Amino acid sequence: MDPRFTQEKGISIFTGNELIVKGGLESSMGLLTGYPGSPVAEVFDAAERVKELMSEKGIMVQIANNEALGAARLNGSQMEPIRAMAVMKSVGAHVASDGLALGNMAGTAPGGAAVAVFGDDTWSEGTQVPADSRFIARHLYMPVLEPSTFQEIKDWIGVAFDLSEHTRLYLAYLITSNQADGGGTVQVNENRFPDRNTNEPLEISSRSIPVDDRVIIPPHTAAKEHEVLHERFPDLIRRVRELGLNQILYPTASGKKPIGFVTSSLAYCYLEHVLNLVGLSKTIPILKYGMTYPMDRQILGNFVEQVEEVYVVEEKRGFLEEQINAALFEMQRDGNVGEVKVWGKQFPGGSPGFPQSKGMNPSIMLQVLAPVLKAIEDRTIPVDQGRIDNEVALSQATSAYALKAAVRTPSFCPGCPHRDSASVLNRMIDDFEDESYMKNEHGSEPVDLVFHGDIGCYSLLKYRPFNRLMHNLSGMGLGGGTGAGIDPFITNKQLVFMGDSTFFHSGMAAISDSIKHGQDIAYVILDNKTTAMTGHQPTPGVDVDIMGRPTFAQDIEQVIRGMAGSAPDKVYIARMDPSDRETYRKTLEEALLRNGVKIIVADKECGITYHRRAKLEQKAVAKAAGYIPEETFINITPEVCEYCLECTRGTGCSGLTVEGTIHGPKIATDLSLCVADGACTKLTVANGDKTCPSFEEIVVKRKQAPQTQTENIDLTGLPDPEVKDFDDTWYAYIAGVGGMGINTISAILSVAGARQGYTVRFTNKKGLAIRNGAVYSHVSFTKGDGVISQLTPYGHANLLFGLDILEAVRGLDPEGYGRVASPEHTTAVVETGKRHTIRTLTGEEDFDPLELEELLKQYTNPDTYFGMDLGEISERFLGNKIYANSILLGVAYQRGALPLTLENIHWAVRQNIRKDLDSNLKAFDLGRKIAFEPSVVEKEIVPISHSEILKEKSGILDRSRGKQIVEAYVRIAQWGATTAMSEADKARYAQGVYDVFQWGGEANAIEYGSLIASIYTRDSADLHYRATGAAVQYLARVMTYKDEIYVAHLLTSEEKKKRDQERYLVDPKRGDRIAYRHLTRPHFQILGYHMKFDIKTRDWMLKVMAKMKFLRKLLPAWHREEKNFRNWYMSLVSGFRYGDVDEYENYVRVLELPNEVRGYREVIWPKMEAAYKMSEFLLNGGGEPEPIDTYLTIEPAQSSQQDGRLPQSVARAQ
Repeated sequence: MDPRFTQEKGISIFTGNELIVKGGLESSMGLLTGYPGSPVAEVFDAAERVKELMSEKGIMVQIANNEALGAARLNGSQMEPIRAMAVMKSVGAHVASDGLALGNMAGTAPGGAAVAVFGDDTWSEGTQVPADSRFIARHLYMPVLEPSTFQEIKDWIGVAFDLSEHTRLYLAYLITSNQADGGGTVQVNENRFPDRNTNEPLEISSRSIPVDDRVIIPPHTAAKEHEVLHERFPDLIRRVRELGLNQILYPTASGKKPIGFVTSSLAYCYLEHVLNLVGLSKTIPILKYGMTYPMDRQILGNFVEQVEEVYVVEEKRGFLEEQINAALFEMQRDGNVGEVKVWGKQFPGGSPGFPQSKGMNPSIMLQVLAPVLKAIEDRTIPVDQGRIDNEVALSQATSAYALKAAVRTPSFCPGCPHRDSASVLNRMIDDFEDESYMKNEHGSEPVDLVFHGDIGCYSLLKYRPFNRLMHNLSGMGLGGGTGAGIDPFITNKQLVFMGDSTFFHSGMAAISDSIKHGQDIAYVILDNKTTAMTGHQPTPGVDVDIMGRPTFAQDIEQVIRGMAGSAPDKVYIARMDPSDRETYRKTLEEALLRNGVKIIVADKECGITYHRRAKLEQKAVAKAAGYIPEETFINITPEVCEYCLECTRGTGCSGLTVEGTIHGPKIATDLSLCVADGACTKLTVANGDKTCPSFEEIVVKRKQAPQTQTENIDLTGLPDPEVKDFDDTWYAYIAGVGGMGINTISAILSVAGARQGYTVRFTNKKGLAIRNGAVYSHVSFTKGDGVISQLTPYGHANLLFGLDILEAVRGLDPEGYGRVASPEHTTAVVETGKRHTIRTLTGEEDFDPLELEELLKQYTNPDTYFGMDLGEISERFLGNKIYANSILLGVAYQRGALPLTLENIHWAVRQNIRKDLDSNLKAFDLGRKIAFEPSVVEKEIVPISHSEILKEKSGILDRSRGKQIVEAYVRIAQWGATTAMSEADKARYAQGVYDVFQWGGEANAIEYGSLIASIYTRDSADLHYRATGAAVQYLARVMTYKDEIYVAHLLTSEEKKKRDQERYLVDPKRGDRIAYRHLTRPHFQILGYHMKFDIKTRDWMLKVMAKMKFLRKLLPAWHREEKNFRNWYMSLVSGFRYGDVDEYENYVRVLELPNEVRGYREVIWPKMEAAYKMSEFLLNGGGEPEPIDTYLTIEPAQSSQQDGRLPQSVARAQ
């Protein structure tokens, strides 16, 4: 159990969500309920961490099926003196509004209390609609309590309960995402537990229930409204005054100040932060409202007597401003106050004031307030115009940084079951629109599918590569209702995605509605057994609740069958594992083409929970045996990979990455992310073909623990760095990608800072970001108890801690919300290894880490910058790149970038990293070593040379084919060394000769060498032999087209086996062995018939196939398209001529076209046709052609190359 929640005195550090739970424990809370939603979902996670305490003290913690049921639980609890809290996000308040309105009118029980915690996402970073729950609370007559500081977030939970008990009103307790996901140091108090609890249930007397109070229906409704407005509200305001929740800070001793501020919530912290930055802390009166509705007019009247003008400072719309204007109008009308000007969303002279949209931060507020502050003429307010100008200039400078970070959209996690459904349907869209497919397979016309979205992880269907699978979004559980609205007016087939938690929340009502009205809608219910998007809270479909208590697991399929009953138009219902792609697709096609309601339950556990459990089981095995006897991986053979990107475009899986090879970039599995679920291996392209044979399952079996081949380094005798002090506030910005440990680093810094005696504040970006999206944290240390916000003002970060270089740069993006760094203040320490985005994996854009480094050096302090590929170093020295975050932490400490002692950092690491602690501490020390002696890990990257290739390949040929073959290979390949080609092209030439030799023997290799020699003799040194270089690289590629024979060779080659053994730490001498299951897709064309297979082959089968080169002559139509493309390209090389530089450039571009022609069969054939078209354009002087994708319109059957005829441009060149 987390000891912080039982700590009863002193200082501790909590997140905002944790403070809500701690505040409840300190305030006799008896019931915690609601529904998890960002940014307050982690309230339930915090409660789960102290479930033993909750159970012991009889505190009921229960997640309701939806927010309305959470509100109803509040109402039910008020039949007895119970302090109850319901937690929900802003849009959940909409769902709960009916129950909250009725409960509020009915009131709390004597001795009872009801608090509804609303989580507002002011910047809409994880919420589908703009949030301002103050307005809905006012609509429901619910008083609004808005804490500002983290201390208030905890303490005011008790205040809210007290106010509710005293006035019988339900309290709306509003916090924003930067408060909920943020945190800091607070003073804790003694826990107080409820007298009325679940351990001692009592029988209530039904006769004693005050029915007229509890049942609000006409004519009692109007009377209750009058009671609330004219009795309970005045009583509330009196109590708020007694408690001092609304305060006038820094009042004037005499006379009036020119301006004063009225503010509340986190906006108050932003305001104090701004005044601190410009040296005006505690000099200007501030009316800080804790209770923002109903507004206390009396304190407002007292305040306006002290100031000439009022500036209302609040995020979002003018909630306070409206009330202030209305109150002052009446007070002035009645002669109670003099005239006072009120500014908020608009400033003097018609200039814009505080923004109504999005959120705020100290820097936005500074830019708005700077002219106002500079215009103050008052001896008691020490305005330093130069200081204000400097701060504004720094803020404006960050808006002028010449950079734009590449987009990083969130995506499904590796192993996510939703990827199965999305991949299948993404393919079905194309096939359903294909006239021939629909006619042949279903005897019908093409169908244009319409998809309705909903709320959950599947909201990520908004993003590539599945962005065609969501056409609209109406809200949680409303996808079916959206379809119902258009269903009578269209003939399209419609599909609604719905999660299992959403089904129980409100989705089943939509299904019932569809059945009732006989709508033509298909539902795919994604039953992954958890509320995954908000942190894996349990659903009604599992057999435990949030406290681990056994519950009945409700079966979605049975619920649906109960609703369908004996409907006249029978409802189609199916349940299956979506990873069984072929059966799943067949079922989807059948269902979609039916009329009426169709429901498919996609039954597959969330990848995170499944693999989390699997890892625990694996660790148990490793602990018992000392090693893991058997492991399964998905491997991609780079020589077989065509880099066509069909796998990344079809899956959007971050478990895939890109690696460089001598043959160019290739797709690979990222072993730190890939969970080997096989989603990438099941992809289909046109005509249902599974074309790519580069994927395989590898089963590694061991008899003892592997010997991790890591490099050794002496980490003793590390010198102590100078721990740098700071004047007032120290800021850090931590940037990375979900899963890199950003929040862990934030926690380590925060805990260490608290132990060092600083006041600590932080905030972490969560929500959608955890799905392979951008994640960041702000951490700040201050001395003393002054109030600031938890955000870093623009340009003020002392430390930019970049666990991902792209996200580090995003923290500087002038179009973003961070803009944290500046050369004046910021030291950047950055992990420079490239972590691909979905858009770079799919080839839509790219970024260069070296260019990003230059930007970081430009916009941070270049003298203190540190950048290094620490993931690669972590693998070399620690065996896994997951320790890069701890290495970088060590670098930051050793370079004096952390105002923390080593003792406190070590203590904080131990508090936050319980698993694999020793490796993380070693990684930290490795980072320290690198910081002052980077040369110890530097590894010279020497490009592979012609001689190295020649030696390696000669050895392989010698072992496999004999000395005569070696001599022939060397004779042909040696020529490259005698040329003036670049060293890289010489190496590629030696590789090319080898590849062609392996494909077709000596005669083919001689032909390759002759063609390269011929183009070389006609090329020009002045033009750097670029045409020759292109031919060297791509002629070998087209000559060695990957038929089943060559693929079989590549999948069983000596170099592959050696590479795999190194990658998976396999040592046959220690009893290790690899079993391959090659996912091959052979395709034969015999007598006009196409024969396709999808089989798992073993090495022995492929070795037999590799020897069957005679099939190339026996089956002349086999791979005809590839043969024609080869012949065409060979003709281009042999016909190479040019008259001027422009013609040369065009010819080089044509020679480089095979770089765009990648894939197998149905994937590559249209690209070949496009290449023919593009070459005609270039070689005929057609000017600048369109991108090659523009020409992907010709079907292979229409190809002019089918009979081997060459394009006119090539014929003329010859």
